[in-house]
Amino acid sequence: MKRREFIVNSLLTIGSAVLLDGCGFGRDKKTKNAGDKVVTRQFKGKDIPLLSMGCMRLPTIDGKIDMAQTEKMIDLAMRRGVNYFDTAYMYHGGESETAIGKILSNYKRESFYLASKSPARMITSRDDVRRIFDDQLRKCQTDYFDFYMAHNLSRLTIDNYYNSDMYEELMKLKEEGRVKHVGFSFHDNAEFVKKIIGEHTWEFCLMQLNYLDWTAMDEKGQYEVLTKAGIPVIAMELLRGGALTRLTGSAKAVLSDNAPNDTQASFGLRWAAGRENVFSVLSGMSALQHMQENVETFTNYRPITKQEEEIAEKISAILQKRGEINCTACNYCQDCPRGIAIPAIFTMYNDYKASGDGEALVKQYERLNFREKADKCIKCGLCSQHCPQLLDIPPLLEMVDNTIKKLKNTAV
Repeated sequence: MKRREFIVNSLLTIGSAVLLDGCGFGRDKKTKNAGDKVVTRQFKGKDIPLLSMGCMRLPTIDGKIDMAQTEKMIDLAMRRGVNYFDTAYMYHGGESETAIGKILSNYKRESFYLASKSPARMITSRDDVRRIFDDQLRKCQTDYFDFYMAHNLSRLTIDNYYNSDMYEELMKLKEEGRVKHVGFSFHDNAEFVKKIIGEHTWEFCLMQLNYLDWTAMDEKGQYEVLTKAGIPVIAMELLRGGALTRLTGSAKAVLSDNAPNDTQASFGLRWAAGRENVFSVLSGMSALQHMQENVETFTNYRPITKQEEEIAEKISAILQKRGEINCTACNYCQDCPRGIAIPAIFTMYNDYKASGDGEALVKQYERLNFREKADKCIKCGLCSQHCPQLLDIPPLLEMVDNTIKKLKNTAV
């Protein structure tokens, strides 16, 4: 047996005792109440808020980060115990780290946890790792990151990860005291995760986790690999890029009839927090109202129940039958040289699949600038190279374009 296979198999065997069935029952033993602040869970002796703030979808005005509203959100977050902030080098066109650093400079450094990431798709050498890291510290106005990750590891970025000796450089940064905890984020399958954790030792993992993709994208399999290996998880994309807050028809009815005390958002967040090995859920809030609602959900936290797990399964089954595109609107594909509005187009299409309202789809689509429309795709494939969901985007754009053309012809 090869050495790396021996390591990962050993980890899986040792950790198997802690793996539950993936349900979130009886979470009270792991969750600590804190009065008028959000509940916390432990990570290496630290109290980490169960709700953390993701900084990829900050509020904007005219395409720029709305600093006034973001500052209000962070002020509320800090007052209510949401003191974990996750940013990255490319978020908001490279401006997220700068904005977060400026606002957090008003608080004592030891009062919050700051996380960022080494962008694997942009790095090809050890020098790149160091150069970008130093730039991130400067932008964030800090001397260290509490949590730092190899970002977005997948079959599309793994060569860059290896060629830059990224892991070795991250461990050196930890030895230097400029990183406290080293982890990785990924968008791939369970076999890929086994490969990554079999080669190196990691302290935590940031992974996509929501009740739709639990089975549709086999997040359950990925999560179980990490749990068996004893690697704690931070959950992201809890609401599938907002898709789980736009439930309609029978999916909406199942939730409202069986979980009347939840909003669509609170149900999705509570479900993700219900995984045994999750120590925080990362919500990309884009308005002060989102922060207010989410803070209340995790201040008056109710652990997920067996009945609610079954509700989530029913909703997921309904959504999977609709044939929606597995897009989370992360905007990584927006390097499109033609300027096609890919996330917006996919969101419109998914709303159509949920509602069946073809007229609404056509009207929304016609509001796009002609340069932003799907038929302008030249099939260069650059978008697919950057897609964390590993979507083959050009054929999907063609499918949407054909759908809209058929709807127009039907209406004539």
